[in-house]
Formats: sequence, C-alpha cells, structure tokens
Amino acid sequence: MADKVLARRTSVDITFGGTDITKDIKPYFMNLTYTDDTDDLADDLKIEVQDRDGVWLEKWLTEAVEAAAGGKLSISAVIRPEHWKKAGKLKTGAFELDSVDASGPPAKVTISAASLAFSSDLRQTKKHKAWKNYNLSGIASEIAGNSGLKCRYEAGTNPSYDRVEQTRQSDIEFLRKLCQDAGISIKVTDGTLVLYDQAEYEAKPTVLTIEKGKKGGYINYKLHSGSADTKYSKCRVRYMDPNSGKCIEGTAEDADVSGDQCLEVKAKVGSVGEAKTLAAKRLRLHNKLAKTATFTMPGDVGLVAGVTVQLKGWGGWDGKYIVTKATHTVGGGGYTTQIRIRKVLNY
Repeated sequence: MADKVLARRTSVDITFGGTDITKDIKPYFMNLTYTDDTDDLADDLKIEVQDRDGVWLEKWLTEAVEAAAGGKLSISAVIRPEHWKKAGKLKTGAFELDSVDASGPPAKVTISAASLAFSSDLRQTKKHKAWKNYNLSGIASEIAGNSGLKCRYEAGTNPSYDRVEQTRQSDIEFLRKLCQDAGISIKVTDGTLVLYDQAEYEAKPTVLTIEKGKKGGYINYKLHSGSADTKYSKCRVRYMDPNSGKCIEGTAEDADVSGDQCLEVKAKVGSVGEAKTLAAKRLRLHNKLAKTATFTMPGDVGLVAGVTVQLKGWGGWDGKYIVTKATHTVGGGGYTTQIRIRKVLNY
C-alpha cells in the first residue's frame, strides 16, 4: 500500500506583548506578511484579520495599545510549515507596533509592526554632537545602547575617526551615512542594531539552485539588467595626508564592466591597502544592481535575506546571487516566499 500523502499546510503562532494569542486570533486570521530586507533599515511584519464583529477595532486593539502606553507593544510570530519537502520553522523576531488600519466593507484590520518603529527617537530626534576618537563599532554601540538596542558588528573593517560631526541628524541618519561611506550595511532586527559587510555574506555557500523550467521550483519570475550609466569599470580613492604631504591612492576594478568610467572618491585612509579596500566597497555600492531578479517561490523558511542562491539555465543571468529581500506570506492562498536577488560581485 502506498504511503499516504499528507496535504501541505502552514500554521502561524502569534505573540502580542509576551502573550501567545494564536488560539484567540485563529477565527479572525486572514494573512501574515513578514519582510526581511538587507537594503532597508528595518524589517516589517503585517497581520490582517477580519473584523465583522468589531472586536478588534473596538476592544482588543484598544486594550492592547492602552496596555502599552508609555512603553512598546512587542509583536512576534513563528511560521510553521507542515508536510512540506523542507522542514523547519521561521521565527520573525520581535517587532514594535507601528500602526493600525481599519477598512471595509468587509471589515478588516491591518496591524503593522516594524523592527524599528518610525516614531522611534533613533529615527526622529535631530542631534548635534562631535564624536572624537571613535571607531565605527564604538559609535554604533553607543547609539544602540542609548536606544535600548543590542549591537552586533560583523564587518571585517572598522574605520576610525579623529573627529566626526553629527549636525541636525537623527542617530540613525548619522550612523547610516558613516556606514555608507565605509561600504558597510546596517539594519535593525529583533532588537539588535547590526552592521555587516555584504561581501562577506556573498562568499557563503548557496542554499538553493533555481533552475529554469524545473517543475515546482518557482511560481513566477522577473529578470532585470541595470542601465550602463549606473556602472563604473573602476573606482579610485585618494587622500592627501596633511602631515606628510603625500597622496595615498588605491584603485579597484570591475572586470565585468567595459569602458573607462572611473568613480572618484576623496576619503581619509591610512594606507594604500585601506584605500584599495574602500575603493572596492564604493564600487560595489554603485555596481551591485547591474543584474537583479525577483522570484516567487513555494514557501521556504530557509530563504531569508543574506543567503545566496544559484541561477541555472537563465542565460546571461546565470550565476550566484544574494537574497536582498525575502517576503514570507501566509494566508488563504497558502504559503509563498518572494525573494529579490542581485548578482554577486567578484571583488
């Protein structure tokens, strides 16, 4: 007798303010969308519930928001696929209630949460401060601590500053600019401020091969090639040392880009090696979107931002890619994962 084939299903556990409300929300639950994004500062979580009886709008959400007055309402979820080829679960981490929207008919409530709420002081409060004798990880650690966040520094380089000015900028604006200048990515996830080097993530082994025409491998796709004026064949970093009077210079090249367009950057560096490293990072910022793609896949808890995949059979788009955004959606239509990917750069 053949083994019985069990139907695939996906359940979601939801927690509000430390209380598991999975059973309470089940009769009303419509869908959940979790977005994990390396190119955005914060991740997002949206939960939609039907509200024909008005209990969410008139009672439950009001009580939840009032209970969180003066504090933060934490929301988290766990996605649990059952009877799928790939086992496992996906924990979203903790989010902060950001907004509530009601619409109808039919009556529906959308609960939106973010890993860093837009109302956060980290985003909104403009500051003036001179940072003296700090490195980037030290600035990040202090800013995170002042906002009640943990800090995780995962980049191999750690720029230092004799003095850098924060002028009419929020902490996150200021830190984001420093990271951009250093070629380092930044995001807030699960109560932690994370600084990391995408090049190091790109070097990790692939978790999946997406083969053109393979049945069940993907639902739909979209491929894109960036315009030529967004790409440079090389980048040169120069710094005139005021003490020695010598010019420190370093260059990085992209062998996949033809022409002689050179990105010129003036930045403080201490050696030729440091200049070359920064040149490669700046070149990556400008050229990284040369080839991108979006795939909607059957739900896969292993597809999260920062993992790498391989494209096979897609002609000029074949190769290794990094997932820059993963959107997991669970609802009446089942469970799907949409990934946005960009081709890995070899420098």
